[in-house]
Amino acid sequence: MTQDGRETSALQALADKIKAVLTRGLAQDQATLDMVLVALGETEARTALDLLAADPEASEHAALLALLLSPDTALRRELEPALCQAELDAAGAEALADLVAEMLPTGQGRGQGSVPILLPDGSRAELAATPDGLRAFVRRLRPEATAPAELRGIIARNIHARDIHARNNHARPCTPELGADLGVVLRHCRLAWTPGQVFFLGTLLERAEPSADDLPGLLAWAAGYLEDVGPEQELRRGLAARRHALQSQLRQAEFMEEALARGSYETLMSQGLRFAHVHGPDVRTQLAFLERAAKLALGLAGEALDGVSVRDLGQAEDAEELLRLLPGFED
Repeated sequence: MTQDGRETSALQALADKIKAVLTRGLAQDQATLDMVLVALGETEARTALDLLAADPEASEHAALLALLLSPDTALRRELEPALCQAELDAAGAEALADLVAEMLPTGQGRGQGSVPILLPDGSRAELAATPDGLRAFVRRLRPEATAPAELRGIIARNIHARDIHARNNHARPCTPELGADLGVVLRHCRLAWTPGQVFFLGTLLERAEPSADDLPGLLAWAAGYLEDVGPEQELRRGLAARRHALQSQLRQAEFMEEALARGSYETLMSQGLRFAHVHGPDVRTQLAFLERAAKLALGLAGEALDGVSVRDLGQAEDAEELLRLLPGFED
């Protein structure tokens, strides 16, 4: 089989897997369904679905259908190994979307069909769908955004190390879902994958404790941090600045918690107190992830970042000039 033939076969196999998932039915959680019911002013799920099916292309219906026709966390985890193996580029992702869209049976005119969904009570229903809707579903999987091979290799070694650690400590073996969870985080993080970003995340994955059970959370925090600061931010300076900002938010959250312990929110407002809402537990979690990232990547405790300063010593043309520029080597 030629290279093109192997790629076509792999693409078709991935399309068949996604089709099987859609045929099985997309699970819907109660929070999503409640959002749809409120938006439509309905109380019954099937009535709301019928209303959406009556005119799926209406502007007020399109967003709700997109919400219902979206992969949840469990489905992304299930499909990640197949998406990772296919390793599609942008053109391959569009070809995959077209293949999946072809599965839609048209029986209601204008190219409209349906896919089964699983309601929270365990019953099944039909969700209106169009070929474009299925293409959008595939795009939400981000099949073209497979993580760099270097990071995937580190994840595989990390999983292997965890298995060895579990056996040596008579603990429960590492579940294969962990690797998929890490792959999902990287697939949906929207980084440009500069060498510095790959090195930072790879270092965290390489050095993370084999017994750590919140590695997906740490990786998600680190990827989000890199998205926020951009590719040009120097790591130590960036982490120090983020730590300072989080500590300020934590002080604000603690002040708010103390103030609310002494009086109601309405009373404080009537007294002229104005403050933005900061969720203390979230800030504490972010600080904990930052502390671990600094320790793993830089070997520094969080408080050691506070003393980091940057001084431009100039540019040296040779070793003698470099020694002259370094503090302590002046003539």
